Amino acid sequence: MLCLSFSLRAQQSWKQVWATPVDSTAVWDVDQAGNTYLVNKQTISKLDTVGKQLLTQSTKSMGTIAKIDASNWMKIAIFSEDQQRICYLDNALALQPGCIDLTELGVNLAQHFSTSAQTDRIWIYDQLNSELQLITIRNSQRQIIQNLAALVDLGTVLQLTEFQNKLYLFDNRGQVITLDNFGSFLSARSISATHVQPFSTGFLASDKQFIRFSDEETEKLTPFFELASGEEIKWFCFVGKRLFVSTATQLLSFELMG
Repeated sequence: MLCLSFSLRAQQSWKQVWATPVDSTAVWDVDQAGNTYLVNKQTISKLDTVGKQLLTQSTKSMGTIAKIDASNWMKIAIFSEDQQRICYLDNALALQPGCIDLTELGVNLAQHFSTSAQTDRIWIYDQLNSELQLITIRNSQRQIIQNLAALVDLGTVLQLTEFQNKLYLFDNRGQVITLDNFGSFLSARSISATHVQPFSTGFLASDKQFIRFSDEETEKLTPFFELASGEEIKWFCFVGKRLFVSTATQLLSFELMG
């Protein structure tokens, strides 16, 4: 278990690589190569591993971007909640044809989405109707789990993420709900956190300026990272040996040393 080997020394084992200013509405994601895709002030930028801006493109025609999913670096998904559309960019930020209009697929009001390891499928969560949908894009087939809030006592969903054939929902009550890749309930866990990332045998969770690893089996919390400035971590992503952290004012990249 890689993450547990960091142990208590993890807080002294990080080197800041770069930082860039952002506003509080910025959204971003990182691909497996460590490139960052950042939407800030109606512009999407691609930054390399040292923070250099490689490409930039306007997002005005795409509406307000609520989420970027760069798990497939050749097909970067962007979700516009106000337009209820999911569009795809290539790794040069060119808009690919065939945006998905969720209203045409019978979705009432999508507020969260996640791509799937099965590349022709996407997960959609409709908070208004408390419905989780697994949509197969090529034939518009939908698998719907209705009234999810009642089934698992779910609050307002803040995150939706697929990892290793499991789907993780994180809500405003600090609950991490785990479902299998068909939408069947597996487990529920409560934790004090503002953002979580499934990782190894559990998940990383941020709270104020700290990130800790939570083991699903033992429920043990292991220190992982502390932001020296003391700013609250709004969002983070750990890829390889790189940790990306955003606050209300900046996006920072750190590298794990040793």
